[in-house]
Amino acid sequence: MAGALGLALAGPRFYAGIEIDDAIMGHGRRDATAADIRVALALFRRADAMLIGLVGVLALPFIVPA
Repeated sequence: MAGALGLALAGPRFYAGIEIDDAIMGHGRRDATAADIRVALALFRRADAMLIGLVGVLALPFIVPA
């Protein structure tokens, strides 16, 4: 998702004053905006719709009488 949005997520950060050294995911900018969240939700909805469609097509032989 980070790559699709052009973001770099995770990476080194601090929690309660303790530095967490973690790998960076993606190769984009580090600051996500509200617009990025909307784009991520739209991308998720499209992927979800495709999955539901695929499951529906694969289920047809089991629910339609021959």
